[in-house]
Amino acid sequence: MRQLAEPLAALAVDPAMVLAAAFVAAVAGFAALSALVMRMSARHRERFERTVDRSLRSAFLFVDPASLRRLSLAVAVVLTVAAWAASGNPVVALAAALAAGALPRWAIARMRRRHVEAFRHQMPDVLMLMSGALRAGNGLAQALAGTAAEIAAPARQELGLMLREQRLGASLADSLAGLQRRLRVEETALFASALRIGTEAGGNVADALESLADATRRKLAIEGKIRALTAQGRLQATVMGLLPAALALLLTLFDPEAMRPLFADWRGWLVCLAVITMQVAGFVTIRRLVAIEI
Repeated sequence: MRQLAEPLAALAVDPAMVLAAAFVAAVAGFAALSALVMRMSARHRERFERTVDRSLRSAFLFVDPASLRRLSLAVAVVLTVAAWAASGNPVVALAAALAAGALPRWAIARMRRRHVEAFRHQMPDVLMLMSGALRAGNGLAQALAGTAAEIAAPARQELGLMLREQRLGASLADSLAGLQRRLRVEETALFASALRIGTEAGGNVADALESLADATRRKLAIEGKIRALTAQGRLQATVMGLLPAALALLLTLFDPEAMRPLFADWRGWLVCLAVITMQVAGFVTIRRLVAIEI
């Protein structure tokens, strides 16, 4: 027994050494996790500023992406803390954080869509102004400059950018290609094709632009009628998508004890996930049914 006890005593570990090893391991793990978080944060900041800066400049919104990122982080922190304090549920706080993180990109995408739609509705006026200037004997560059001076934004901004590019040495084809990259819609492609074909192959560019203006005006009128006829379906999709969330909020305010299992139990989380999935599927389905392409 004494012979067996001596090796076991030699293998006994000092508790202080165990605590020191655990502390060193914890510090090393924290340092590695901090380095990973810092690397991911720097990568996210670079990607966010690059994509947001490109989107803002394409919509002629000159805002500092770094300031916008700091503002979005502050809004995300405030909304997350407010959601956690109001609900006491980490799942609700996580949902608020995700929503706050997606808010800047959603707002920029919405402003970008409004910019493109405004340009599309100005396209018939742009074409008619250019056609009239060409019929008056002006050259293509003079017609572009005159149209940019008379039309309102955002067409004035887009045409002005084309003229500045040409003054810096870019050809008409290059400036038209840049316009197509910024505004990826059918009207811009037809406009660029008409000018490119007219300058390269010759022909009556004024008549081509006037015919294109009439066709574009008719197309926009048909799209307006379709939007008016499908407005009820789009409203139905929005109402049906927001109704479960609104009812859950009202029931939580009036009877929080009855709604607590829905947010405090994993089975309630599964029910919420199933409801959200079905609501998103129904919303997307209705939107696709009422989206009629011309």
